[in-house]
Amino acid sequence: MREPKLAEALRRNPEVTVERRFDPRLGVAMRVGLALTATGIASAGLGRRALSGSGADVPLASAFGCFVIVLLLATLQRPPRASVWIALALTAGVYVATANALADTPLGMTLYLAAAALATWRTATHLRPFTVAAFALWTPALDVFASPAIAVLPTPVLIAAMFALAYTVLVLVDPSRVHPSDRLRRVGFGLVAIAIMAALFDRHLAVGSSGLAPDDMFAIVVAFALPLLAYARWRPTVRDLIATLVVLTTFALVGLACIIAVPYHADAVAALHRAAELFLNGQDPYAVFDLPEALARFHMDPLLATHLDDGSVVHTYNYPALSFLVVAPFVALGLGDVRWVFLVEVLILGLVATSRLRLAWRPMALATIVGNAIVLRQQILAGIDPTWVLLTVASWLAVRRAWLSSILLGLAFAARQTAWFVAPFYVAVVWQRWGWREAVRRAVIAGAVALVVNLPFLFIAPQRFIEGVSAPILGPLEPDGVGLVRFGLAGIGPFLSRGTYGALALVVFAALLFVFVRWRRAVTSAPLVWPFVPLYFAWRSLQNYFVLATLFVLIADDELAPEVPPPVTSASSSSRSGTAADAPALTS
Repeated sequence: MREPKLAEALRRNPEVTVERRFDPRLGVAMRVGLALTATGIASAGLGRRALSGSGADVPLASAFGCFVIVLLLATLQRPPRASVWIALALTAGVYVATANALADTPLGMTLYLAAAALATWRTATHLRPFTVAAFALWTPALDVFASPAIAVLPTPVLIAAMFALAYTVLVLVDPSRVHPSDRLRRVGFGLVAIAIMAALFDRHLAVGSSGLAPDDMFAIVVAFALPLLAYARWRPTVRDLIATLVVLTTFALVGLACIIAVPYHADAVAALHRAAELFLNGQDPYAVFDLPEALARFHMDPLLATHLDDGSVVHTYNYPALSFLVVAPFVALGLGDVRWVFLVEVLILGLVATSRLRLAWRPMALATIVGNAIVLRQQILAGIDPTWVLLTVASWLAVRRAWLSSILLGLAFAARQTAWFVAPFYVAVVWQRWGWREAVRRAVIAGAVALVVNLPFLFIAPQRFIEGVSAPILGPLEPDGVGLVRFGLAGIGPFLSRGTYGALALVVFAALLFVFVRWRRAVTSAPLVWPFVPLYFAWRSLQNYFVLATLFVLIADDELAPEVPPPVTSASSSSRSGTAADAPALTS
C-alpha cells in the first residue's frame, strides 16, 4: 500500500491506526510481546514451586531474575532486535530447569521449546515477540512435559488449552497476506485465551476439583469462542466488549473457586481484616493490634506470622490506614472474607486498564492480569490487598488532570508502602511535562492526602504507628522474598547485612531514576515499571511487589493509547508553560 493510501486508511479505520506502530524500529510489538513473556516467566516459576511443593527457593529467585531482565527490556523505546531471542532463551531456562527437576527426563520440554524456537524463526520479524509470548504464557506445558505422572488439568481442559496455543501460533506463522489489523486482533484474542488457560492451570495447582468445575467449562468456551470471535465481522467495540466480559467472567470464576476452597492462610489478610474489626469497634488498630491474636481470631497457624530478624514475632500492624478503611464497610456488613473485595478490585482494574488502550491491545493487557500467577496467588488466594495498584493505575491514567491524579496517588500512598516507590518517578514525569512548580504542587497534594488519611491514627498512637508502618521498609523484619537475598539465604554467594541489601537497592533505584531523567526518550513505561525493579535487590523482595509490573508496561506506553499525542518540537520541549503540547515529552 502506498503512503497516501496508507494515510487515508489510518484516518478511516481506528484499528488500522494500531498497525502503523508495528514498524520494528518503533518497537511497540517488541515491548508488548516482552511484557507478555515476562508474565509467562513469572507464572512458570510459581507453577514449578507449586508442583514441587517447595517454598521460596533459588529456582524461583532465578525465575524472577529472568522476569526482571525481560521486564527491563520491555521498557526500552527500541529494544534490541536480539531481545526476542534473549526472552526465548530465558523462558527456555525456566521451563527446562523445571522439567529437569520434576520429570525423569527434560526431553519433552526440550522438544516443546524447540518448537517454540522454530515457530519464532518462521514468524515475521515484527510478530516474533508474540510467538515467544504465546509459548511462555502457556504454563500448561508444565503439566504436559514437566509433571507427566501428575494430571493437573482435566483432559477436556487440556485439549482446549492445546487448541488455544495451536491457533495462536498458526495465526502468527501464517505466511498468507492478511490485513495487519485482522492478524493483530486474532493474535490478541489467542493470547488472552492462552492466559485464561494458564490461570485455570494455576487454579488446579492450588485447588483441585472432581470433574469439570464451572470455571473449567467457561475456560473451554473461551478457548474455542475467542478465536471464532476474532473472525466475526462485528463492530470492533462490540467485539471487544464481548471478549472482555467473557474473559473477566471466567477469571472471576477462577478466583471464586480459590476463595471458596481455601481459607485465610497469609498473615497479611488476617491482619487487615482484624484491623478493620478493631476500627469498627471504636479502637485504634495501631494501638491495640496484635498479630498472633489476629491469627488466632481466624484459626490460623501461629507459624504463619511474620518474624523479625531476631526470630521474634511481629506484633504491630504494618500497613497504612487506607488498607483497612477500604474493607471496613464490607466487614461492617458482615462479609466474612475480604478477599471477595480484592477479587472485585482486580476485575475493575481489568476494565479500567483496558480502557486506556487501543482496541487491538486490550486483550494483551487482559492477558497480563488473568495469565499472571502472581495476581491469582497473591492478590486473590493469599489476600494481599491490590487497592494500591488500582489507585496507582487510576492516578497515571488521570495524569493530565492535576488534582484528580494527585489525590488518587495520595490515596495509593495511604493504602500500601509499595506505592511510595512511584513518587520520585511521578514527580519527575510531571516536572518534565509541566515544570517544577506543578511537580512540587502535586507532590504536596499527594502527600497531604496520604497524611490526612493516616493522621488520626498517627496522633493517637504515634510510636506504634511509626513502628508499624515503617517496618516493611526500615524495620528489622526477617529476610525473605524472591530476589537476590534468596541466594544468600541458600548459601549461594555471600549473605549480606540488611543495610547492605538496602544500600544496594537504593543505589539501583537512584541509578534508574537518573537514567530515566537523563535519557527519558529512550524509555517508555519506565515511570511505572522501574520503581519496583530495585526491590529485587532488597532485604525483603516479596513476589507481590512485582504483581502487575507487566501491566504497567502497557499502561504507561503512550504509543498504545487511543490518541497518541504529536511529537514535541524543540521549541515546545524547551518550554515549561504547562500546555498540552508539553505532555508527550517522554515519548517524542
